[in-house]
Amino acid sequence: NLKQLGLGMHNYHDTFKVFPRNYIPVGGNAWEALSASYSILPFIEQNNLYDSAQPNLKNWSWIRSNVMERPLEVYLCPSSPGAPTSATIGWGGPGTNYAWSTGSSVETVWAGDRFNGMIAYSVHRNMASVTDGLSNTLLASEVLSGTGQSGSSGRYPYDIFYTNNGLFTSVANRDFPTQAELDAIGSAAKNSPSGFRANNGTLWAWYAAGQSTVTTAATPNWQWPSAGGDCCPGGAHDWGYGIIPPRSMHPGGVNALLGDGSVRFVTSTVNLLTFQRLGNRQDGQPLGDL
Repeated sequence: NLKQLGLGMHNYHDTFKVFPRNYIPVGGNAWEALSASYSILPFIEQNNLYDSAQPNLKNWSWIRSNVMERPLEVYLCPSSPGAPTSATIGWGGPGTNYAWSTGSSVETVWAGDRFNGMIAYSVHRNMASVTDGLSNTLLASEVLSGTGQSGSSGRYPYDIFYTNNGLFTSVANRDFPTQAELDAIGSAAKNSPSGFRANNGTLWAWYAAGQSTVTTAATPNWQWPSAGGDCCPGGAHDWGYGIIPPRSMHPGGVNALLGDGSVRFVTSTVNLLTFQRLGNRQDGQPLGDL
């Protein structure tokens, strides 16, 4: 499936000379928006769904019911647990296990053009902007769906935990958080009393981090829970910070789609700086061994 998504992205770029951005406003609220996964539908043999949606792009309720609830096998990994549906959790959906890389920053969604990855929210990237080389830059990887459970605590590694924005704003270099800074955020997330989000990885067509995007700030299958700031990547109230590493049920690592369309297996033990550089399209430094 990742190879098909890579081909779809390349065909989109061939047509429009840019990659799609991961934010297409639909309704009157900021969180009513579609993802890049929607934009490439005509290039992954989903023309009918795309054509039916285009006349309704100002009708959020129609998009929510007829696009975001549509299960698409191309966005699902057979080895991953199923996603909680809207019948069991209000913001559930058909599931998604593949997400686009916004790079190594600890910021999510509202970072404007500061994202260093191949996919951004407010701007369109193109191949020429990937100065580190397409074969050295991550385009997409895997995510797990949340549990959909309610209560006082989430479940690792599925759900996203809240911490506080202060932990993120204190990171000295937001493009390259250190191991110590990541451990502080992860530990706070694990012990957080402030909540969690359990509907991540449910809606392939939604813009939110943890739904259609991942970051390379932390290594795959990070030992700590995926973490947000004062609120929650993966939900409607993403306040702009998060550590959303790729995750999968494959033993030892995740599949990674590189910018040239190739797919590699990246181990969970990959060097932190190497993985951060893999997500950064323009840091100008040698990648190192994956």
